[in-house]
Amino acid sequence: MKDLTPLTTADQRRALAAGVDAVERIDTMIQQLEYLRTVQLAGLSRLASRIARDEGHSDHGELVHRAIEAEVAAAIRIGRVTAANRMGHADQLLERYPRVSAAFAEGRISLRHTEVLIDAGQILQTAGARAAYEAEVLPHALESTPHGLRAHARRLAERFAERGIDDRHREARRLRWVSVVNADDGMADLTARIGAAEAYAIKDRLARIAHRLQTEPRPVSTDAGHSSQPEPRTLQQMQADAFVEILLSNGLSAESDTATAGDADPRDPISAIQGRVQVTVPVFSLMEKHPEAEADPYAFPAELEGYGPIDSSTARRLAAGAAGWDRVLTHPIHGTALAVDRYRPSAELRRTLEARDQHCRFPGCMRRLDHCDIDHTRAAATGGETSLGNLAHLCRRDHTLKHFEFLGGSGWKPRQRVGGIVEWTSPIGRSYSSRPSSSVRFAPVARRERAPAPSTDPRIE
Repeated sequence: MKDLTPLTTADQRRALAAGVDAVERIDTMIQQLEYLRTVQLAGLSRLASRIARDEGHSDHGELVHRAIEAEVAAAIRIGRVTAANRMGHADQLLERYPRVSAAFAEGRISLRHTEVLIDAGQILQTAGARAAYEAEVLPHALESTPHGLRAHARRLAERFAERGIDDRHREARRLRWVSVVNADDGMADLTARIGAAEAYAIKDRLARIAHRLQTEPRPVSTDAGHSSQPEPRTLQQMQADAFVEILLSNGLSAESDTATAGDADPRDPISAIQGRVQVTVPVFSLMEKHPEAEADPYAFPAELEGYGPIDSSTARRLAAGAAGWDRVLTHPIHGTALAVDRYRPSAELRRTLEARDQHCRFPGCMRRLDHCDIDHTRAAATGGETSLGNLAHLCRRDHTLKHFEFLGGSGWKPRQRVGGIVEWTSPIGRSYSSRPSSSVRFAPVARRERAPAPSTDPRIE
């Protein structure tokens, strides 16, 4: 029979701490096993290249690689494309990123972390650039979730890229497309490769339309007259429905070559909703001919929040249409946002916090600012100041969690340090740090010599 004797608070705390410790140890072991698998996959990839070389295959080993990838896929019951991707990733990781590989071997980062790092580093073409990028990005990988690491990794890779994002974007833009992939039960997936700024704005507009539809009562005709009832669709369903309706009713059509995709119908409040994106634009990116930019044209990339660096042409176009700009003043050493000076005055402290935080400041959370509250780290009721050093953004879920206490009064306790760092202490006494994204985004960049950009196909403009 089970022992139903109530546990004391101290016993519960010890049990919780022991369980978290066990999960952490097991996760470390899983990551070490994934590293061992990665080593074997890299070995198989290199073996394929050696076989092709020794046997003199004229296709540079493509068929040998395919054969071995098929062997791996059959052995562990995965798709051939997945097997090929894993082997290619393993080879690049061990060959190009020794420090990241060592941290992976020790179980300090996960396989997903390494995938994010290598994906961001694809724009780096020389060993020197990759080594510099690896040294900068690894400390962030040790403190971040894979999702939280992605934007940092792209930002840091851009700093060391031999070719700037403007050149790469011009080439990538030529490959934009729209496709349809059939799904089951009369459904299909519509996919488009378009500019990141446009994609984020479209998604934001759909989300805001769905939110308005969800919060406004839906009129229903009945025998007794008109009444209202809650919206039965989910937010995802409403976004999909709005996407279809906008494209099929408000867009360009063969019947009317005067319609524009963004025209607002005064009878329809939904049509007035426009997509919003948050873009950080260094001032030099706005100047097409500036001496600093001419000396190093890729040192000042603009950034799309949640995505990473974007081309300067898109940044200038977005800035030109903005109702107002924020000038962010940063610390000269660690780069943290100190103040915001806006052309059109507003709540300065709020805007400074937005520039500093970028997202929810709970460890590992990347919820956007429009889903967050501004929270007093030390409660105002106990003397906490309404100041930059005592305020931080928390999403509703984590804001609630901060005030939830259990195990005899324990809860998640934050404390702010210099530079906007929020140190969190968990209910079992573990410590976690949340560093503001702005300290990476606005950190001073040391001037460096760039290697000449490699020659490109002259047919590419």
